Amino acid sequence: MVRFFGKPRRDATATGAKRAQKTAPSSAPAKPAPQPREPVKLEALPAVSDDPTPVPRRRRTTRPARPPRRDWAAEAAATPVEAPAPPPASLATGEGDENAPAPAKRRRGTRGGRGRKRTTAAQPEPAVAEPAPQPATRAPRRKAEPLTLEAAVAQQAAALETFTREVTGTLRTLQGAVSELQHQLARRPAAESASRPRVGLFVDVPNVIYAAERRNITLDFGRVLEYFTRDRELVRATAYAPISDDPAAKLESQRFAHHFLGHPYRLVTKPLKRFADGSMKANFDIELAVDILTMSDRLDVVVLMSGDGDFRRVVDLVASRGVRVEVVAFSETASSELKTVADLYIDIGAHLDAFRAQK
Repeated sequence: MVRFFGKPRRDATATGAKRAQKTAPSSAPAKPAPQPREPVKLEALPAVSDDPTPVPRRRRTTRPARPPRRDWAAEAAATPVEAPAPPPASLATGEGDENAPAPAKRRRGTRGGRGRKRTTAAQPEPAVAEPAPQPATRAPRRKAEPLTLEAAVAQQAAALETFTREVTGTLRTLQGAVSELQHQLARRPAAESASRPRVGLFVDVPNVIYAAERRNITLDFGRVLEYFTRDRELVRATAYAPISDDPAAKLESQRFAHHFLGHPYRLVTKPLKRFADGSMKANFDIELAVDILTMSDRLDVVVLMSGDGDFRRVVDLVASRGVRVEVVAFSETASSELKTVADLYIDIGAHLDAFRAQK
């Protein structure tokens, strides 16, 4: 029956005795309650006692007073622009502020007695906010009004006129420099001609060589050139020499050309013409006359080594231009008419020591 209808009720008397025993005062401390099986541990509550002696309680210490909040807007307005920015500080504790008082040290009270009260720091007097300097305000820029067509054209015309004046001044300066340079170049040849006359030597080679061979004389045309260029400036020395009609013949073996090789002469050659009687001849009258007339504008002295009277007209024309003409030839081949029109006649036979080739 117990199995089906439950457990039998306990005796009420025994239950009351147990409760009285629990509530009765006892000097022995109460046993802690058995720990539950849950993982969370709970502290046991103290046993209820009828002892009138008050149990000393632990008094909570007071929290430190919070420092007053700083008026950052007022300080920023009072700080001048030139002053350095203050170091960063905590808004709650006022750390980093040199003028803020140091927080008081916290002391804990002794167990079983009242702790010492924490002395609160003296609150600093609020700083009087000075009026902040007003920043200099710039005047708002006015937008440039668009130029009218007439104003734009006038502006461009003024700029073009200024540019034209600058370019004109530069061109005038360059023209002056060029004119001065041309004037100096024009005076230089005149000064040189006054100190050293410009001379040109023209040699009629067959006329001179035939006369020298008749006298059995060998002329050194290098010494001849040195003689006529003393204290003078040589412009050109030209020798007109006939050569053989054989194209294989060398100049070194030519009768009239080999005298001028190795000397500063310009050699003008022409093949000899053979006639029916066996004679040969090469005439350079036209070439020599044309060259003298062409170069006379750049010469002060013309030295003509020839006694041929056919050059009389050429000498007259050159002399009429103010050029000095000197005729050099052997006396037996020199034309009397040529001697008459020349400014100076030089007989080669009278200056053999200066013209003869040295052995």
